[in-house]
Amino acid sequence: MVPPSPNARRRALASVVLAVVAVLFCSALLAAAMLVPAPPAILPLAIVVAIACPMLAAWELRGSLGALREQEMHPITKLRRTLDRLPETNHPLGF
Repeated sequence: MVPPSPNARRRALASVVLAVVAVLFCSALLAAAMLVPAPPAILPLAIVVAIACPMLAAWELRGSLGALREQEMHPITKLRRTLDRLPETNHPLGF
């Protein structure tokens, strides 16, 4: 198995940070649009942006979190997961 590069870990961490920032920014945008009297034409656009941006960030977040979890696993845990994926077979003598 090829060890993951440190650059992959940085990308995964950057993806997580960007997802958190997107959620915070979009919630602040939506709150500002609701509390401050925004023009009626802008309000639907702000709602669409505030919902779509975190959804797009979450789309990539799943893979990033999986990559971070995979890097933190110990070799024995990786071996056990690989063994758990193997199919069960019957004993050749019927035991």
